[in-house]
Amino acid sequence: MSFRFFSPPRDMKKEIRDLTGKPADFWCQRGDAMALRLFQYACKTTSAYRQFLNKYKVKTKNIRTIGDFKKLPLTDKTTYLRSFPYRDLFPDSDMSHITTISATSGSTGEPFYFPRGEEQDWQSEYVAEIFLRNQFDIHNKKSLVIIGFGMGIWIGGILTYKYFNQLARKGYHLSVAPAGTNIELCLKTVKQFAHLYDQVILIGYPPFIKDVIDEGPAHGVSWKKHRIKILTAAEGYSEQFRAYLTRHAGIKNPLTDTINIYGSVELGTMAHETALTNLIRGYLAKDLDLRRTILPHSHDLPTLAQYHPDIVYFEEVDGEVVASGLGSAMPLIRYRFADRGGVVPFDDMVRMLKEHGIDIVLEARKRGIASAVMRLPFVYVGERVDLALVVRGANIYPDEIKTALQHKSLEKFVTGKFTMIKKEDKQLNEYFEINVELKKGLRPQGLLAGDIQKVVVETLRKINSEYSDQYQSVPKIMTPPIILWAFQDNLYFKVGTKQKWIKK
Repeated sequence: MSFRFFSPPRDMKKEIRDLTGKPADFWCQRGDAMALRLFQYACKTTSAYRQFLNKYKVKTKNIRTIGDFKKLPLTDKTTYLRSFPYRDLFPDSDMSHITTISATSGSTGEPFYFPRGEEQDWQSEYVAEIFLRNQFDIHNKKSLVIIGFGMGIWIGGILTYKYFNQLARKGYHLSVAPAGTNIELCLKTVKQFAHLYDQVILIGYPPFIKDVIDEGPAHGVSWKKHRIKILTAAEGYSEQFRAYLTRHAGIKNPLTDTINIYGSVELGTMAHETALTNLIRGYLAKDLDLRRTILPHSHDLPTLAQYHPDIVYFEEVDGEVVASGLGSAMPLIRYRFADRGGVVPFDDMVRMLKEHGIDIVLEARKRGIASAVMRLPFVYVGERVDLALVVRGANIYPDEIKTALQHKSLEKFVTGKFTMIKKEDKQLNEYFEINVELKKGLRPQGLLAGDIQKVVVETLRKINSEYSDQYQSVPKIMTPPIILWAFQDNLYFKVGTKQKWIKK
């Protein structure tokens, strides 16, 4: 049984007109229809999913509406992917149509492999073409594209290269340099070729892109001579971080020129920032009450993105994001990532903002982005539910330490990368230390460690009530030692790997 819930559109101009012009309900209804069709397809073709439903005594004939669909049991790596023979996870137990194999990073256990076929690559290409046209203007500009993701079996580098290469074959003026996680090679490419193009698109993990920007001047790169666009993925970042990149890279318009992707090896490119989400996030960053009203299932300021519901169907379940789709060659139904977050329909977002005195449609018009506003639903995603350091009952999240290290008084000294570790002292009191990476050429020294410690404690006391409560009781134990490390030290900041913010 073939399942083609997605085919690349022939006319991208018309597709974008539809995304910006058709009512929000139209896209939501398409999402509902896709989810039900995907469920029916998985039931008919996928042995593992049939066995999974039988385990929970689900009668497939009773799943007729989207309301029925939302009562289906959740799947995840443990209860589904690792519980059945691998081949049975694929339709008809057939893997012959696979073209690419990617794997998880293994950060929470053994890697799991997710093959993709051409249809899954088309989905990512479709989404990328939309935001690259809508914000990076690739149909009107010659672009030098430097890919700074790891170029191994992980999905980021290879998938990004594939869809940029395919877009170039369609006629876009794109030249792709897959430099990988090599700062010097990225900068040499900029020096050699950037002057030949209208713009430079820097792509990579947010901390790596910051390293590239920071190291540019030392390699003779003057960012303000070029029009820089930044595309990131794999983790969220604060609005202070966006402002830092904007300032140091000479970015003209942070609303349109910076995009962060919410993606996964399971389902590929699932959602992405837009000029509208960046505009909204600016308001949310300044107003905690507004943020708690609109994005209730987040601990800190989460990534806010829009998604295409006829490709990925998002739901919020108990304060977590779950998704359904065929982003890999195996259908995934109501799949749990352990990501804290939720979903906000487009019209609800506009209404809630207006109730708080913000006419976001009018504000978008004032900022010159009205023509790029797509009427797609929003998904917001924050920290992983299982990614926190628990010290004396206080949950301490990486995003909170990132916020502290982005303080203006520290930005000249630290890269923003760190690793938290929970330890015990001789009296078996638990405490946590923070290992911090210095910028290139700086040496560890005690005064700076003290300054960092002071900013970290002040930031945590301000934004983390659990920490603040424990600090009042045992301030000495809850004041983390700060260990400073040279740039790219191999112990915690090894080149070519994703940063591990927490070491268990």
